[in-house]
Amino acid sequence: MAAHPYDQDVIAPIAIRHLVEFGDPDPNLPGQFGYWYNYIDYDFAEGGRVLTARHYLDEPPRAILLGQPIEDELTLLVLQFLLMRYDTLEWLGRDGYVAVPKPIMKEVRHRLDLHLAREA
Repeated sequence: MAAHPYDQDVIAPIAIRHLVEFGDPDPNLPGQFGYWYNYIDYDFAEGGRVLTARHYLDEPPRAILLGQPIEDELTLLVLQFLLMRYDTLEWLGRDGYVAVPKPIMKEVRHRLDLHLAREA
């Protein structure tokens, strides 16, 4: 029987979407180069709560948690999932995208180390 692609993970996404958004920066000045976003969104769920993470394809080492993350088990599991794939993890704070706080990243790395040791 074939292995599931997320068997090695602590959590699996319930949905993965590849999206492209583009448009003009100013509708009154058509033809100017505007914005173009090419990204993948991952949705995760636990206990009726959904958490979305985003990866912009032009920024290979970086992933972002969208929304105001709560420091709970779902957030820690999602951060572990992302850390297995991306080097830089951020979340959406009051002032835009910010690095996940160091104490939380320390906990995530510790949990991931334990998980990988069990899987080896």
